[in-house]
Amino acid sequence: MKRYIFSLLLMVLSSAAAVEPKFEIGGLVVDQTVSRVGHLFYEELINGWEVPDDAGTVTVRERPDIFAGNIIWIEINDNIVFEERVGTRPSGIEEKAQAARAQLELYIQQHKDALRGLEIY
Repeated sequence: MKRYIFSLLLMVLSSAAAVEPKFEIGGLVVDQTVSRVGHLFYEELINGWEVPDDAGTVTVRERPDIFAGNIIWIEINDNIVFEERVGTRPSGIEEKAQAARAQLELYIQQHKDALRGLEIY
């Protein structure tokens, strides 16, 4: 009897965990870069940028690339919004971070406008 109750409880808990929706923390910027240049890009990106609370979770990721140094991409709620190749030297990283910030702000604004458009219906 104890085994039956335990297995029933385990089944209920596992099914509840499977349907639990993912949650996002608004205004959170996560650094998942791996190199010195990637960390510098992240610092330049967030320096002075007020991330809106309703923007969702912003994640800066990086992976090494044999041919072009590294590739950095930025996701908002698991959607890739920006992708750029960066070299192994920090020259020009400020301009790339500013371009990324402009792209993120445009995406966030377009996302807000789309959600407002859906509220009409």
